[in-house]
Amino acid sequence: MDFIKSLVENKLLLIGNFVLTSGKISPYYLDLRRLSNYYEIFSDTVNKAIDKIKNIDFDMIIGIATGGIPFASFISCRMGKPLGYIRMEKKGYGTDKILEADVSGRKILLVDDVATTGGSLSKAVEIINSEGGRVVASLVIVDREEGAEKKLGEYGVKLISVYKIREILEYLLNSSLISDNDKNNIKEYLVKNIE
Repeated sequence: MDFIKSLVENKLLLIGNFVLTSGKISPYYLDLRRLSNYYEIFSDTVNKAIDKIKNIDFDMIIGIATGGIPFASFISCRMGKPLGYIRMEKKGYGTDKILEADVSGRKILLVDDVATTGGSLSKAVEIINSEGGRVVASLVIVDREEGAEKKLGEYGVKLISVYKIREILEYLLNSSLISDNDKNNIKEYLVKNIE
């Protein structure tokens, strides 16, 4: 799969021990913030994302800073939809806003790069809803399948992913791209963490 090969070749999928936003320790890390450095695969990923959401009824896109903003921006331009973004915490200067958009009365597509437990996504949903918007769906490039879909479901928000981590890792586990030791660490993590 070109996407997965590109992730590995460009060091966007890293193998090791990484602390995630959720606090979990993972034997792999997806650094999709840099995917836009590789236009061809980035553009292909955006096209696949658009294909996944083409039947969703929304009128504004909100990207989660920072990983979701490049994807949200390209999708917004290609689909002709207004764009805003949301931070996970106040910046402490300027207007000190968390949400940079007028979402009142709008149906929102929330966009991020990766979903793990759904903590950041659900926080964004709460903020957008409190500002009068309604998140109708959330799009991520990769769902790590560690609870985000269930968490968003509690808010009535559907999680849509371009890729599931299971398909990415299964490809890796059946390839010669990583060592046997790394394969074993990933298998162990999958058993313990993937829904």
